[in-house]
Amino acid sequence: MYYKAFTVVGVINDTVLDEGLVSLTSKPVHIDAVIINTDTTEGNIIEGWIGTDRVLEIYDYNLDTQEDAGGTVAPLSSVKIGRLPVDLDIPAGAIFKIGVRCGAVANDLYGAYEYTYTG
Repeated sequence: MYYKAFTVVGVINDTVLDEGLVSLTSKPVHIDAVIINTDTTEGNIIEGWIGTDRVLEIYDYNLDTQEDAGGTVAPLSSVKIGRLPVDLDIPAGAIFKIGVRCGAVANDLYGAYEYTYTG
């Protein structure tokens, strides 16, 4: 099992994807899951892409957040999704990317790809 960290800084009324996880001919990749949280929940949509195919779509309301719960030390949520199972082979030469489609208020994503090599 391997992990690659990512950060996505959201932009109002835009979709922003990270640089992604590349599957090489010499080292094909299987993505097991995305470990993820957000700085706030704004009703934005988290997306996962392989090339031009969207393979994951979920509202940020479903994710754990680092949002401050009214000045307390604990995060606002800690019982929501923190690990999104993906379980897909990434074709050689393709890239799996995670991102956020923001509306009127942007938010940021933090996490890591959980993956294995298949070759």
